[in-house]
Amino acid sequence: MNLLKFGKSSKLRLFYIELECNHANKTFNNCFSFDRFTYTCCLWCVAVNILKLRNFNLEHGITHIPLELPWSSPGFVNVYFIEDSNGLIMIDCGVDGNEYLKLLESKMDSFGITFEDIKLLIGTHMHSDHIGLSTTIREKNIPFALYKNSVDFIEGYNDWSIRFKQLKEYARNEGAPKSFLDDLDQIETPKYAGKLSNPEILLDEGKLKEVNRNIEVIFTPGHDRTEISILDNPSKILFSGDHILPKITPFIPLEDAEDDMLQKYTSSLDKVYNLEQKLIAPGHGSLIEKPYLRIEQMKLHHKRRSEKIIKLIGNSQLSGWEIVSLLFPRKLDALNLRLAFQETMAHLKYLENNKKIIHIVNSKVNLWEIAKQA
Repeated sequence: MNLLKFGKSSKLRLFYIELECNHANKTFNNCFSFDRFTYTCCLWCVAVNILKLRNFNLEHGITHIPLELPWSSPGFVNVYFIEDSNGLIMIDCGVDGNEYLKLLESKMDSFGITFEDIKLLIGTHMHSDHIGLSTTIREKNIPFALYKNSVDFIEGYNDWSIRFKQLKEYARNEGAPKSFLDDLDQIETPKYAGKLSNPEILLDEGKLKEVNRNIEVIFTPGHDRTEISILDNPSKILFSGDHILPKITPFIPLEDAEDDMLQKYTSSLDKVYNLEQKLIAPGHGSLIEKPYLRIEQMKLHHKRRSEKIIKLIGNSQLSGWEIVSLLFPRKLDALNLRLAFQETMAHLKYLENNKKIIHIVNSKVNLWEIAKQA
């Protein structure tokens, strides 16, 4: 991987990347531009698993480190460092484990960054790939910040049997088979999650008071109930966590039968759309240089998914599980089947609250049908 040298007009570093295509057994040489953040690759391959990214500096005192994850997709989580007048602000930190701590330290060292330079660690949301290493970093006397509602979900973060207890009952009522319910019983708290305790700092929307730099916290629930995005006003870069991603739409779960996460997510997209931003720096993948277009694309995806569900129901009465099976006809492994179920239920809840469909609750299996005015 060789650094290409360009003229003075190039504002950001450009790298020459070797893309290894597992299916074609070839190596594709492409110019990967951090000016444009676009790349091409074999259509059969997932780009995040193929790109071997180098660390890089953005303008305005911002450094990015793509940190490897212990699973294949997504293969990296983005860790960011923002310069403040008396230290660095760190956004997200990757999974727990000594191997990943050493990996992070090695990449930080390439920029001359040490943990002594960091004055604040912010977690964008409560998923292990973003905050798993936070407990270890806090032991280095670095305060940790999450959104203020995080204290309500720490017990479920540390014990997934609590987190998915309600989901099992909901799935049973929606006609899920015994095999699916049994798989929910087998879910264990990931070893990479670490052990989380109440953060030193509970964030609220508005200016980040703990720093001197002009940074805003934006509450953007949907993918996670604690999700925040962070707007750095000097650079007009929005650090979106998993709220907005460049190549895929984030998973929108239903964990609580009464919680309309898709409505919260679309409202969060609208909130971010109204911000003044030049770039989005996501939790996974490359920079998004057309933020407003990407937000519109994501809203369109969920609109089309909702329309497809209405069409699938048609004149029938279908259980939630039947709708999942129609939306995802191919055989899925246990993890992806759970994700498919949760996201389908999130869409059904959204459509119900928007009076497009009706939820028929009965003693056997709940059913869904089209509302007369839909």
